Amino acid sequence: MATGTYFRGWAIAAILIAAGAAPAQPRRAYGVVGRMPPALEGEAEWLVNVPNVEGVRLAQSTEAVSRPDTNVGADPVLRTPPERGLLQSIDLLADWAPRLEDDSVGRSTFSASVGLGVPPHLLGIPLLLTPRAAIHLVDGPADADAPPRLYDLDLSVGTFKQLGPRWSARGSVTTGVYGDDYSLGESDALRVSGFGIALWDAAPGWQWVIGAAYLNRDDIAVVPAIGVIHDRGDYRYEITAPRGRVVRRLPQSPYGEQRALYFAAELGGGAWAVRRADGQTDTLNLSRWGVLLGYESGPAAGGSPSAAGAWKRRYEIGYLFGRELEFADTEEEFSLDDTLIVRGGWSY
Repeated sequence: MATGTYFRGWAIAAILIAAGAAPAQPRRAYGVVGRMPPALEGEAEWLVNVPNVEGVRLAQSTEAVSRPDTNVGADPVLRTPPERGLLQSIDLLADWAPRLEDDSVGRSTFSASVGLGVPPHLLGIPLLLTPRAAIHLVDGPADADAPPRLYDLDLSVGTFKQLGPRWSARGSVTTGVYGDDYSLGESDALRVSGFGIALWDAAPGWQWVIGAAYLNRDDIAVVPAIGVIHDRGDYRYEITAPRGRVVRRLPQSPYGEQRALYFAAELGGGAWAVRRADGQTDTLNLSRWGVLLGYESGPAAGGSPSAAGAWKRRYEIGYLFGRELEFADTEEEFSLDDTLIVRGGWSY
């Protein structure tokens, strides 16, 4: 997929986000949005406010790039419980995009990751180590020569730094192997990706994001990570690339959980080494755009740190378009029909 296609797709997604944004009046003071201060002395929360990279990693997705705060509704008052030390997070993800036409491709994904914190005093900076494993079940026609299963095995190393009262920076490098049943040991399966962004808290409720993500994909190698985040109390606007959202915070549940509805647009896809029918190894690239409606909930500030109460949940349903399947070496391309997607995520 050419770079021009990327920008055209994001322009369409931005228009859809803008169309879904409702006017709002500020009702609650949330302070400066997304601020990432260093951990307080004496606390065990070594990586407090370092976002958990949700969903599939950078070589496969762009969700982590433009989400400075992954708490419910991105509310700064929702923080990782302070008793967390080594175990920072557990993330589970499942999604299903059905094959609606006989000549198209469907996919189901199951992913699990664990975030491990490294104390800042060991290396001088906080680090988050996140090993992850995922399987993608592919449902496609024989003429597409797509394997029935694809795998991700990777390790992300992330960090952040407060650069001043208003400036902060975060970044991550991911190294992994991505391939089918026969190609995980091939050199084409090894991929390194990463991103770096700077965040500027321009004013209470306003935050600018600037940076870039190296996806290391054959269709799109680098994408900008840029935009603005505006928090107006009950509403939050994340007008950012390559993933944007409009969030509507809801009243707390009877059990004291924070809740939110959101509309999102995103760029997705991935790259995997695969064995073709002739026995040769090639790189399979999948690309697509998506618009989604979602609901998420999680523990409120000062809420119960019990195992059940500490889990954040999100559920999404969406529409995928601009789907393409491409083999890098043979330059074969297939345009895939649009489809739907259902996704669920659980994070601790």
